[in-house]
Amino acid sequence: MPRWRRFVRNQFLPLGLAVAALSGAVAPAPGQYMAALPTQQVAVVIIFFCSGLLLRLDEVKAALTAWRATVWGTVAILGITPVIGAWLAFQLPLAPEFQMGLALFCCMPTTLSSGIALTGQARGNVALAVLLTVLTNLLGIFTVPVVLTALLGLLGEVRLSATQLLGQLLLAILLPLVVGQFLRRWVAAWVDRHRYTVGLVSNLALISVPWMKFSQSSRELGQLGPATLAGIAVSGLAIHGLYLLLGLGSCRLLRLPLPLTKAVVLQVSQKTMPVALTVLTFLPLPVATKGLMAIPCVTTHLGQIVFDALIATRWARRADAAAIA
Repeated sequence: MPRWRRFVRNQFLPLGLAVAALSGAVAPAPGQYMAALPTQQVAVVIIFFCSGLLLRLDEVKAALTAWRATVWGTVAILGITPVIGAWLAFQLPLAPEFQMGLALFCCMPTTLSSGIALTGQARGNVALAVLLTVLTNLLGIFTVPVVLTALLGLLGEVRLSATQLLGQLLLAILLPLVVGQFLRRWVAAWVDRHRYTVGLVSNLALISVPWMKFSQSSRELGQLGPATLAGIAVSGLAIHGLYLLLGLGSCRLLRLPLPLTKAVVLQVSQKTMPVALTVLTFLPLPVATKGLMAIPCVTTHLGQIVFDALIATRWARRADAAAIA
């Protein structure tokens, strides 16, 4: 396989998100047309149906013995990091729409796939990463509405019904996830042979959501300068860096083994964009505002993947060097 094709294959999601942002801002008509249809809801269902198909519950069971890492990771992901991140987001010198978008992103559970992949790359405990991913994303359906309502309500930014949002997330996330996992028992062998293809379908659905939101906010996006975009990206990375320090410091206090530490640090520091964009779809806000709020979600997601890939690579080199020695 040529090097450029391998690069596109490995970096399909970041490249796709960049293309979605650019095309939505420059040529918004197709995205606006698709957004007028129930396309976003269909895309969300596809994302979590594919996640259910790909989920391997045997890996989850293998990590249940690491209870200290599991408990702390879950509390940090669903409780501590949302409070810290959302509070910091509203202290940053950003426009209110970008503050809300960054706060929304900080309230999410951990990533659905990249955290697991990076944990494996770092020679960490993949089973624990899978467990934290499954546990926090399932519990997050119930906790995110409460946390988001409390934080944004206290800050006076958004009036949000936790009960209504919970019902919407149950239908949009939990139901297709359960259906996908239920069907996996009959198609597991086929899915495992075609994991890349199933993941590609999920990524295409994920890319379509910000594409439509950027298209709907193309006028507002055209008024943003490079300095504003850089400020949004740096703000998201700063909060992500704080999450990394929090995870590393807490793991040292708990005296967790290095493989468990790697899993906890990466999972605690990352937030999931699919759930963030799903929640954003249900918020009672103007369409243009939602499009602007999606920008920090996308930039922070891309930033955390790139930054953590560097960390994972460094950890992997140390682990390989120690194994050789």
